[in-house]
Amino acid sequence: MEGHKRSLPIAMGHRAKDPKGEKVVGRRPSGQHVVFGGLSALAVSLVFLFFVSHVGACRSGPRIRWRSDGRCGANFPLASKAPSECDPDSDRPCCSDYGYCGNSLSHCTCPDCVDFRSVIREPSCYYSFENEVGFLESPNFPNQYPPGRDCCYDIVRPSRRHCGVKLTVIALDVGKGEEEGFCQRDWLTLPSCVPETGTRICGNDTGQVYQYLFQPGASAIRFVFHSSERTEGRKGFRIRYELITSCPGPYQTQNPPISTIPGTSRGPGSAGAPCYTRITDSRGTINTPYHPKMYPDNLDCVYEFIKTSPDICGIRMATVNFDMDHPLMTVFGGACTDFLHLPSCGFLCGKINFSWVVAFQPGATSLKFHFHSDESQNFLGFLINFEQVTDC
Repeated sequence: MEGHKRSLPIAMGHRAKDPKGEKVVGRRPSGQHVVFGGLSALAVSLVFLFFVSHVGACRSGPRIRWRSDGRCGANFPLASKAPSECDPDSDRPCCSDYGYCGNSLSHCTCPDCVDFRSVIREPSCYYSFENEVGFLESPNFPNQYPPGRDCCYDIVRPSRRHCGVKLTVIALDVGKGEEEGFCQRDWLTLPSCVPETGTRICGNDTGQVYQYLFQPGASAIRFVFHSSERTEGRKGFRIRYELITSCPGPYQTQNPPISTIPGTSRGPGSAGAPCYTRITDSRGTINTPYHPKMYPDNLDCVYEFIKTSPDICGIRMATVNFDMDHPLMTVFGGACTDFLHLPSCGFLCGKINFSWVVAFQPGATSLKFHFHSDESQNFLGFLINFEQVTDC
């Protein structure tokens, strides 16, 4: 296979069967480097990455606060780690002191029980934008935004020829910015990207431009604004959005290249196995070819997670092993030569551990991860556990 060179990306396999039928074995590495896209392009040394994204702030408007198994309370949290509740409009609206939803006196009237029919809430903070150009604004902008909110902004995709959305920050006064790390209190984010913290927008810088892709089949792209319970008198944001019809590759596309896996040809005239995995299982693992042996060079692989049910909201992923080439440090920050990423999101490389949930965009039929290796030295690659989840 001929080598090919590309500009280095700044920032950050259903088990793909090993072509030689060898058993896959994983081990936890010590953490070292991860490089994020989105807001910055800085190499960050971390041992373990655990991100709680607010993907469950809304599905089609109001927030879904209850679980599908009938449990409730702080001991049975949602995937976002928030305490779960009981559906006030169902036949089991009360949470007992043992963490079960029900409708009996022991569920609704005990000292520690909660009857969610009597809980008064603010109207849901949900906005839908159907024009090709418009503005996203925080609640009450340009006045102070309220504390304790999770607001969803869906930018509707009018046709399949629209491949993504471009954001331009016009005004920004959110949280305290990077001096506290990756926007720890208030932020605007994109839950369909991982690492989710790498897409958070906060601080007070203006003029930044971001571009994100629609997932396959998506009817909209969703942004979430989170404000903490502590108010700081900040005015929020005004961001111009524009739907785009040109999304050039090789990394800013939902159709990344797919290579043939070396060593899989069955003889003369056989092209070998494409490095593509279509994943419909509810749980399993994905891995680089030949893991735990070193992955081949000059390789492009795609792992496509198919959304098998309307109840599925995302994919929970956790590393067993992740070992790639370390980022190169440049004047612009870290640059990954070998990497795993979601198209238009951050690039992951180095030795890292992570656990997170990546969300399906509204109406999406699948989401894709892209693995790329260059022609230099190789590493062991990755083995990652996954599970399709209904609580995000």
